[in-house]
Parts: sequence; C-alpha cells; structure tokens
Amino acid sequence: MKYDIATKVIISNAIESILTKFLGIDFSSVEEIKEIPEETVSLKRSDYPFQITRKNGQKEIILLEIQTNFSREFVLRLLDYTVRFMLDYDLKVIPSVLLFNPSKDATGIYKDDIITFNYNPIKLWEQKPEHFLNDVWLYPFLPLMENGLRFLNEIERNVYQSTELDIHEKADILTATAIFTGMRDKNLSIEFIKRRRDIMIESPVYEYIKEEIWGEALEKGLEEGLQKGLQKGLQKGLQRGLQRGLQRGLQRGKKEGKKEGLQEAISLGLEIKFGVESLKLMDKVYKVKSIAKLEMIKEAIRKANSIDEIKNLLK
Repeated sequence: MKYDIATKVIISNAIESILTKFLGIDFSSVEEIKEIPEETVSLKRSDYPFQITRKNGQKEIILLEIQTNFSREFVLRLLDYTVRFMLDYDLKVIPSVLLFNPSKDATGIYKDDIITFNYNPIKLWEQKPEHFLNDVWLYPFLPLMENGLRFLNEIERNVYQSTELDIHEKADILTATAIFTGMRDKNLSIEFIKRRRDIMIESPVYEYIKEEIWGEALEKGLEEGLQKGLQKGLQKGLQRGLQRGLQRGLQRGKKEGKKEGLQEAISLGLEIKFGVESLKLMDKVYKVKSIAKLEMIKEAIRKANSIDEIKNLLK
C-alpha cells in the first residue's frame, strides 16, 4: 500500500519525465485516461493509462504499470490490459512496466506456444542515478537505481534548499524517497526520516505510512536505548563490584543497567515519535526510579496518539 501511494504522488508530477527519460517517447501532450471500463472480479484496472499525442499529431496510449517484484502472472495481466485498450480506443498501445526489484525474467518479451508479447521494462536497478539529478520529481526512485543510496544526502540537500518547490511538494518528495530507500536499507530510511520528519509531516503520504515506519523506528530506537543503558549500568556495576564485592556489585549493576536502559529507551522513543516537543519531558523521565513504571511508560509510547498521554504518566 505505501509503495502504491508514494508512486501515485510521484507519477502524477513526473509522468512527462518518465515518458521522455525512461521510455524515450517524444510527445506534444499527455493526458491521463480516467474513464476506463468498470472493474470486476475478472476485469482489473491498469495502473496508469495515458493518452499521448506525438509531435506529428499521432495519438497513442501508454500503459504504465508499477511492479515491485516481477512475475509471469503480471505479464499476462499487462497483455490483458493492452488488448482491452486496443479494442476500446482503436489506438496503438505501448505497454510499459516500472520495476523496483531486480529480476532476470524481465526481458521485455513474453513468449509461449501461442503468444508472443512485447512490452517495455523500465529496470530501475540498471539506471544511473546521476543522469536524473536535474529532475527532483524522479528523486524518490534514485535509491532503487544502481548505487543510488549514495545520493541520499544530495537528494536531501537539493530538495531542502530548492526555491522552486513549496513545503508540500518537498514533503511529498522526501517522504516518497524515504519509502523507496526502505526497500534497499531500512536503517538508512529511518535515519532519513528522523532528519527530515519536520518537513515530511506536511505530506498526506506521510499520514498513510507513519504508523508502519515509526513503528519500526520506535522498536529499533527502544532496543538501542535499552542496550546502551544496560551496558552503561553493567560497567557501573563492575566498578562497584571491584570495590564492594563482585557478586553484590554485579547484581546491583544489572538493576541499575535495566533502569538506565529503560530511561535511554524512553528518551529515544519519545524523540523519534514526538520530535523536539518531547525534550522538555527528559528530565522527568530520568527522575523515575521505578523499573515497573519505566516499563509501563515504554509500552505506552508505542500506543500513544499524543505526547499528552505520556505527560500524564510522568506527573
């Protein structure tokens, strides 16, 4: 679902670039076809059908399908869409597919004992991201391209500093970039979101995916915080053990470690979920000494819809 939503936002703004740079199609006008046959159980809709007019006046239909993972069944559906549009519009139809994940089967030709079918596969993993740096609406696809993750900082900087994009357009591009980055590296995606969440929250796309993405980020943050605190506590315990008796010190260190680990986890979890607004709660978090209460607060962060719910627990 999150890939569909992000792709829809990008394609609605980047269709002309996709046609020219990915498919090499020269045209004078392009218009999305919205009135297509009603969908039924056996009759599905194409993802993005467009009618173009070539510069010589010739009209054609471009079917742009989006596919995360390639499959034989998908090609047959694309064949179905192609034939249906040929019959409905009596125009030449160019079937194309934008592919996210590598597949050796995406050859551009389907052939069996009866059918030979040609289509245009846009293999993102074979594209050179440096060729698309002058088109910001294609930036979200760059992480899926060859060595594309190394361009994340440049994407972030160019979008953030752009004077041609408004805040909502920047939010859409950065959010979609984070989503597709997650297909290659979830940790990089989470770090990207943490840096630019202040802008991303302006995008309606962010509303659709924040629960899933922040759920992953929060779990990672809580775990990192807990481990960090435990290590710190155990080191203290070892020092006390050398001074007061190793066994007694280690036991106390484990307890201190769990408390500090929970405090670290809560602190990081609050920052991830609620941003800078949560900083004012940090002092109160570190004043909580009860492990049971800290456990309760940690679990509450996952389910909280607002920071006020956590404030009430810290009173």
